[in-house]
Amino acid sequence: MKRILFILLLLGALGACKNDSVYFDASIPAENLSFTPMPGGAVMHYKLPSNADILYIRVRYKDVMGEEIVITGSYASDSLLLVGFNQAQKNVPAQVTLCDHNGTESLPTEVTFETKDSGPYALFDYLDVKADWNGFAVIYDIPEDADGLGHVFYVGEDPMTKEADTLLMNSFVLSKGSDTLQFQFQQMREKYDIVIRTEDFRGYMVREKVWQGVQPYIMEKLPPSDFDFLDPEELSIEDDDHKLGKQYLFDEDKKGEKVLGKTANNLDYYTYLAGPQCLGKPLFIIDMKEAKVPVEMRLYAMLFVRTFPDATIGNDEKYGDIWRMMYATKLPNSITLYGSNNMEDDSSWEELASFEQDRQLDASKRWCARANDVGDFKDYKIQSPTVLNEEEPCYLSLKCPGNIPGNGKKFRYLKLVVNEVFYTPRGLLESASGNPQKYVSLHELEIFTEKEN
Repeated sequence: MKRILFILLLLGALGACKNDSVYFDASIPAENLSFTPMPGGAVMHYKLPSNADILYIRVRYKDVMGEEIVITGSYASDSLLLVGFNQAQKNVPAQVTLCDHNGTESLPTEVTFETKDSGPYALFDYLDVKADWNGFAVIYDIPEDADGLGHVFYVGEDPMTKEADTLLMNSFVLSKGSDTLQFQFQQMREKYDIVIRTEDFRGYMVREKVWQGVQPYIMEKLPPSDFDFLDPEELSIEDDDHKLGKQYLFDEDKKGEKVLGKTANNLDYYTYLAGPQCLGKPLFIIDMKEAKVPVEMRLYAMLFVRTFPDATIGNDEKYGDIWRMMYATKLPNSITLYGSNNMEDDSSWEELASFEQDRQLDASKRWCARANDVGDFKDYKIQSPTVLNEEEPCYLSLKCPGNIPGNGKKFRYLKLVVNEVFYTPRGLLESASGNPQKYVSLHELEIFTEKEN
């Protein structure tokens, strides 16, 4: 047995591509090789000699970690991608050989090449961290293709150890183009140190930068006592018997605690329903009684905590035809927020924020994916207070990016216009079981403005 193993090892050694004493009698002229620098490496262009004995071309070099990299090409292509670098380098040595059908290599041709900064390294040349409302924003614009990851941390208190630590907030994939990532703090402090680290797709950390003393701008929730809810089109359905009305937008029930577990036979809804024909009209106007800097409006959807009635089985003769067990079709997919200081002047309204998703978007990808009657019931339905308590609320956020902290434009009135509602998520005809009369439902409403000193 030992003799057989020895023979196999010997044959493997003889078949190896590189041999210390035997070389393939061929070579590639240096003029047949050229290199183009690229982010994180280079492209080696080659032209193989006309020789039927040549099977492969091979290049060896060491990457930024000092590890030897071997890359093989053939007549099927004319270039090889050399990767494994971060900061731009010049005169990186490499050896290029030819390999025959027996795996024997030629003597190497010595070459050098240059690289460009990799995406994870160059990111910091195109990235900045700025204070934002109750947090900060990471803004970047990457001009070239980039491969890697970015990790965003802040220095805070570890909730387990109660010790100071660098806490991960989020990670993102690097790609060409611009983006703004917004983060809000759970641990409120006057100032924060923000840390961003980058990583390549091989798992190596590449670069780190710290932004010290980032001081967030503070926004605060406007209590309902500080504003009036106006219904100029009289769209809100006010029905005390069935617990429908505008007051349920401000009852602090963000998830649907009041109707948890209620079946289609229970006709108390504890929510807001407007209609019919709500589209393109002011759904409501908020009078803040004095001019303030609006920052954000949050529109909540009821989680899947109850079953809605269906008129076809006679559960609710008054509203069953509206709900038709299709809560999701009453939620907006396209919406616009406006501001004004003179609500009687139509020309005074300025667009502050907007949101839009395809109304036929797959139910699992909608902003209200966890709302009632979306997708497979068993995946979304909540049937116990314990489970509901662990769930996060589901809301659509309308942020006002044009309002610069400390220098934002003030408005007294806010107007919300629903442009369209979601299509039925069950694939049925909208006229049969959706929302052909364009009713709109929201479950809770919150308004945030800049905190005044």
